[in-house]
Amino acid sequence: MKSIFTVLAVLASSTLFGQITILEENFDMSALPAPFSIIDNDGNTVANDVQEYSSAWIIKEDPVDATNGTASSTSYFSPVDRADRWLITPQLTLGTFGNYLSWSGLSHDPSFPDSYKVMISKTGNTVADFKDTLVIVSNEMPIWTKHTELLDEFVGEDIYIAFVNTTYNGFKLYLDSIKVRKDDPLTVGKEEINLSIYPNPVADVLNLNTGNAIIQNIEIYNSFGQKVAEEKVENSTSNHSLNVTHLKSGIYFVTVETSMGVLRRKIVK
Repeated sequence: MKSIFTVLAVLASSTLFGQITILEENFDMSALPAPFSIIDNDGNTVANDVQEYSSAWIIKEDPVDATNGTASSTSYFSPVDRADRWLITPQLTLGTFGNYLSWSGLSHDPSFPDSYKVMISKTGNTVADFKDTLVIVSNEMPIWTKHTELLDEFVGEDIYIAFVNTTYNGFKLYLDSIKVRKDDPLTVGKEEINLSIYPNPVADVLNLNTGNAIIQNIEIYNSFGQKVAEEKVENSTSNHSLNVTHLKSGIYFVTVETSMGVLRRKIVK
C-alpha cells in the first residue's frame, strides 16, 4: 500500500466515520519514504551476518510474507553492544481529541528478541529533542503484533514520533503499518479503565487502583526496556500495593494487565 501524509488538500479523502488519518506508512517502496528520518546514535559495527543493514533503518522484506515491505533495524553487532537506532516520522499536527498511534512489530528470532521504545518530540527531530517516552516494548513477539497508543496528552500540538531500537545483543526488528489518526469518535469507549498510581515519585510501596477493572498482572520495565519486576495478582481486586524498595532510583514504566485491557504508566523512583 502507498504512504499517506495528510495535507489540507487531501484531508477529505482520509476521513472515515469522523476520524482523519494524519499519517499512514506501510514501507512497500524500495527505500524509506523521504518524510521519515533515521539516526544511527550507537555507531556500532554490524555483524557479518547482517551486512545488509548499511543504515540505522532500512526497507526489508517481511520474514513472514516476502511480498510485503517493512522498516527494519538490527541490534546484532561486533563486538556485542546495545542498539540506539532511530526511525522518526515527519512532523504531525494532532487534533483536539481522539489521537491514536498504531503500528505492528515483530522480532525475527525468538531466541534474540528485540526491544524498542516510542518517543515524542514537540520541538524537532534530533535525539535531544525527544523528551517524552510514550511506551517501551520489551522483547517484541516473533509474530506480527499490533500496538495502539493514545496520544491525547499532546492534543492540538505539532509532534514528531520516534521508534528507537534499544536492544542489547538482539537480531532483527521489523515495524510496519504505522498509522496516526485524529478525531476518532471511539475515544470514549477505549478510555473505560481509570488507572491511578500513587505515590509518584515512589519510595517503597506503589499503590494501584483500576476502578471497575480487576488487576491480573503487573510488570515494571526500566528505561532500557528490561523487565525488572513482575507480580501476578490472584485475589480479584482493583486495588493492589507493590513493594518497589529493591528498585534503584530512576524512571520506570508500569504495565498493568486487567480484566478490561492493558494500561501503561511512567513512574519515578
